[in-house]
Amino acid sequence: MCWEMDQQVMSDLSFAKWKDTLIARSEIMRKIYLENEKFLADLKKELESEISPEFYEQLFNTVKLLYDGGYDDLFIMRTIVNRILPYFEEKKDYPKILFLRKVIAYEHYEFYGRLSHEEGMDKALELYEKTIELKEYYAELTDRADRRAIFVCYSNLVAILANEKEDTSEKIFKYIDEGLRFWQTDVVQRIDGNDTEFNERMDRLETEILYAIDASKMKDEELRDEYIGLVHRLKKKIDNDGLPDTDGGLFRAEIKCRLLENESEEALIEELIAHIDGLGELDYDDGDVALEKLLDYHNSGCEIFDIIEKSENRQKLEDKFIPRFVSKITDIHAHIPFGFWTGVVDDACAEWFSNAAPYDKNPARKAEMLLKLVISRQPITYIHSLMVGEIAARITISLIKSNPSFFIGILDMKDENQVKSSQEELCDYATKAALLHDCGKCEIVEVVNRQHRHLYKEEYSVIQLHPDKGYEMLQHDPAFDKYFDIIRGHHKSYDGKSGYPANFNNVKSKLKPMIDLITIADCIDAATDILGRNYVKSKDFNTIYNELIAGSGTMYNPEIVELIGSDKSLYQDLLYLTGEGRFEVYYRAYREIILR
Repeated sequence: MCWEMDQQVMSDLSFAKWKDTLIARSEIMRKIYLENEKFLADLKKELESEISPEFYEQLFNTVKLLYDGGYDDLFIMRTIVNRILPYFEEKKDYPKILFLRKVIAYEHYEFYGRLSHEEGMDKALELYEKTIELKEYYAELTDRADRRAIFVCYSNLVAILANEKEDTSEKIFKYIDEGLRFWQTDVVQRIDGNDTEFNERMDRLETEILYAIDASKMKDEELRDEYIGLVHRLKKKIDNDGLPDTDGGLFRAEIKCRLLENESEEALIEELIAHIDGLGELDYDDGDVALEKLLDYHNSGCEIFDIIEKSENRQKLEDKFIPRFVSKITDIHAHIPFGFWTGVVDDACAEWFSNAAPYDKNPARKAEMLLKLVISRQPITYIHSLMVGEIAARITISLIKSNPSFFIGILDMKDENQVKSSQEELCDYATKAALLHDCGKCEIVEVVNRQHRHLYKEEYSVIQLHPDKGYEMLQHDPAFDKYFDIIRGHHKSYDGKSGYPANFNNVKSKLKPMIDLITIADCIDAATDILGRNYVKSKDFNTIYNELIAGSGTMYNPEIVELIGSDKSLYQDLLYLTGEGRFEVYYRAYREIILR
């Protein structure tokens, strides 16, 4: 139902129809939230009571129905699985044990993998390892999906290890070899050896090493030789079978091997660029094919970045090759239709920005790249940031007129006269700061957009990471340094005694006035929002202003709070903007996203 409402809002509608749809969406999403809260309360009560054998079976079937239907929610699934798994373990019902362990392992992997959360992924590794222990009961697994899950677990173990920072190639080889050896055992071959789907799964398990191992990190010579040998073997096998290298994975693996064998970096980059130039247009109507080609563009470009960054001749390679591929692939990322393989594409766009932005010497162009590739792909975050920018710009103009000393020291402003003559520059700074302040949320989309139920404690903890995640996304690029403290400090209180992150002292920041301004603009929009906060009813601006007064001097900058109350024109402007005017900003943003 949530998905259907989002699709309606993302339709190409007139302003009047779109506005009605958005209002209806807000009301229905609020209703969904309240219904879900009641259901979760009832579920908790049932799980805390004594459960009959029949109800254990019903709960198991419910988990199966949810999982098979593509419903992924670690916290809901874990609530049920943790209650019923001990029962089936005691009964030694191995098919059900395997299924429940697989489910909870996958939900950890799905949730924490998108967040690059080390502890969460360690837990996923542990759960997958416990699941594959059940392979000794293979013959008792009557459902082929459960048997197949054993090999899927090996693949997911490899995928988790592939994203760790240190060299995990030895463990990756261990799991792949172990999975392949188990596949060749008599019991497995007797039951599933002739099953086409199983054979395809095992072929993929072997080829996954092409994506999982960063050959440049390998320190063990024997493992390097094993990797090179595997790539050559797979190349021969694919050629013999006449299979296409649809996503370029084998081609790039060969490039890595040749790099390990000390072939010329320039020659290999030339081959990668020729490969990119030969890929052709993307037809987004042909979904799976378009995704493979898109990722081929993306991963081939990333491979070039990797070669350049690790080269002793980095500057020479950068000057020669960056202009030949970066703008082309950046443009491809910027024009991917909204809603096309959202999770995969969002991750790819964020990765491309991180790789490409440091090579662009134009700060305005870099900011535009961040906006198009990362922030605008997340409608809730993007629209909120636009609203914060509108609010912040209006407050900035009023401050310049009535209290110009507020900005002395910001952007090297020396005195009030310079502040008064720099209104356009300061408004632009406030607007851009607002657009960037929540960029870290783009790395935790699954939590930010979880608005159909209350957030669990771990999810709140993840939300609180977004200031640091935003800073980490941009910290290596000095073009963004004038926004760093705003990104990190916009959830700290005015007096610095509360808020997050704990490791940032906003009170000592030279940009404290701008942090305070964005903090207030952020709070005003969040509290009056009708788009992304279904867990609370939106408030009107008059109510919010009274809350600002109550928190003046502790939570909020008293100069800004007093200004909003004393400048009647500003007050009325904000009253309209956070009410009826909100729809104009929303509609403009949605049109931009839809027509990208």
